[in-house]
Amino acid sequence: MQSITSGQPVSSPIEVKGSVSLKNGQILIGKVNKVFPDQTAEVQIGHQKMIANLEIPLRAGERYWFQVKHPIEGRIVLKALDSPDMSVSGLKGTAGQLIAHLGMTPEPAASKLAEYLLANRLPITKETFQSALQWLKAADAAEAGLPVIKSMYIQQLPFVKDVFDALFTQSKGEPFHKLLSAFKQQLQDVGAVTRTAVKLKDVLDSLHVVKQNQLQQNGLQNLVTTWLNPDSTPEMKSGAFSLLQKTGLIPKGITEAVFLENLMDGTEARSVMAKNSVIDKLHQGLQLLSGTKSGAFAKVVEAEPTIDRKFTGHDHKGANLPADLHSIQRKNISAEKLSPLVFHLLQSAFTEATAKKAIGGKIEVNDLIGYLNTDTEQIEESKGKVAELLFQSLNKLSEAQYVRNNERLVLSHVLEAELQTIDFTNGPSVANQLKEMTKVLGLQLEHALLNLSGDDTKEIPNDLETLKPLLLKLLNEQIPASIKEMAEQILNRITAQQVLSQENGPIQNLLLTLPLNLGSIQTDLTLQWSGRKTKDGKIDPDYCRVLFYLELERLKETVIDMQVQNRIIKVTVINGHGALLEEAAGQYLDILRENLGKMDYRLSGVSFVKTVNEKERVLEVKPIPFSETGSYSGLDIRI
Repeated sequence: MQSITSGQPVSSPIEVKGSVSLKNGQILIGKVNKVFPDQTAEVQIGHQKMIANLEIPLRAGERYWFQVKHPIEGRIVLKALDSPDMSVSGLKGTAGQLIAHLGMTPEPAASKLAEYLLANRLPITKETFQSALQWLKAADAAEAGLPVIKSMYIQQLPFVKDVFDALFTQSKGEPFHKLLSAFKQQLQDVGAVTRTAVKLKDVLDSLHVVKQNQLQQNGLQNLVTTWLNPDSTPEMKSGAFSLLQKTGLIPKGITEAVFLENLMDGTEARSVMAKNSVIDKLHQGLQLLSGTKSGAFAKVVEAEPTIDRKFTGHDHKGANLPADLHSIQRKNISAEKLSPLVFHLLQSAFTEATAKKAIGGKIEVNDLIGYLNTDTEQIEESKGKVAELLFQSLNKLSEAQYVRNNERLVLSHVLEAELQTIDFTNGPSVANQLKEMTKVLGLQLEHALLNLSGDDTKEIPNDLETLKPLLLKLLNEQIPASIKEMAEQILNRITAQQVLSQENGPIQNLLLTLPLNLGSIQTDLTLQWSGRKTKDGKIDPDYCRVLFYLELERLKETVIDMQVQNRIIKVTVINGHGALLEEAAGQYLDILRENLGKMDYRLSGVSFVKTVNEKERVLEVKPIPFSETGSYSGLDIRI
């Protein structure tokens, strides 16, 4: 945020008695109402009247182009440029005169900007005009950038390119979850370009931005771990093994015992594989069991202390081998009886790998899958087939009907793990998860760094592993242009939320957009909060307004407008199916009223508003950015 907050406001405001604030260097049209002997005059600009010092005598009743100069003893000094040429028709002519006063070359883009600024009575200086014109030319849709310029003026935001880019990206209205999903797909397609890119994929995973590529990445891992999980039921284990055969990771037509025996017999061929600690333990254990099968009892006797240290010692907790291993040196054991020992070795290895939540843990699980099947092309094909099966099950497609009951149970289990959602029936849980998601996005990074104390320095690494700082780091690395462009868009969306979440006098505004999974449906949860602050600077829960905006699969755009005055709550639900919603919600209103009462709030009523037509629906449902509400003008308004 430093590059944003260090920018200068539009220009230093010159306060005038009343509600008008003019800007130093601003050019505007004003009418002289009265002229006084002391070279002062009453000048009307728009609907506002003010007393200003004049450099030259002017005639009452005439209109002039004025330029605001530095104040003298608290009064405005207006430098008269000349009289507008009233023979020039309309706004286009006035805009042309303005461009001439600014000393700029007439061109269509400049004319359009001048007309817009004049029509909206926005402050105009040469510096801000030049900057705005440059940004609009660089934007992919100049027309869409004009309201962004207006927002920056009204909210008195720093007039810098970073703020414009952030608000311009926000104004496009592309769903945030789609941007995140597309970005993750790009990272996946290009591969691990840098270590930062790998970390970004991990962060996006934590946001549960679920698309087919995510199910493709995690689905195979989840099937394998379901098969090897000690807590899985026999039905789940058999279903997972059967699905692994259908995906091709495990050869079809063989039993679990035969696969485990083949795995044990193939240890020699796997000796050249890239190793990590988990694979080393698994490989050594399989080698010992393979030696046992061939009658090499002496090997087991020599290696038993090593087995005890590796699999029952402190460096491999939870990976104990069965007691039957100790009997191996006393009698010859068939391959069929060795299979359970191989399975326990695999369980121990996957238990250790999946216990690691960091990126390294995921890498080890992938390496273990590679140990089960050394054909990398087959593994990629299996990942695709798993994702296909999961999506067929998710969408209840007819193609998924051929799966058996135990396989369907496993697919449902994997989907449930992937499509984690917020439990909206539990208020504290919702609050905690929303807070965690804001941290993951990096929205609180600057605040955390500004308020950092000596004891908090250990938390800095965690703050830097969130989405925004990782995006900033990625943009400074050598990455493909497509990745860079998408990273900039997401960074702008995050920055826009920070810019629009600002204090405005005693009023605090908050804008938050989070990707949300509602079962199998992906959407954005947009929250706009506005309210006054208490004397100690905290949010006042007695007076505020909260807007929730959701795009739902069947109900489509839905807005919930909650207004709180003196702890009395009024709720308005805006949706195209207002009557149906009202009927469905009727049975819950008493519960809502009762639970609000427990929190010392009183529900005055819930109304359902049905939008009449498409145009009205768009106008009603579109979230109103705080920038359109204007800046705080000195009144403590209770919303």
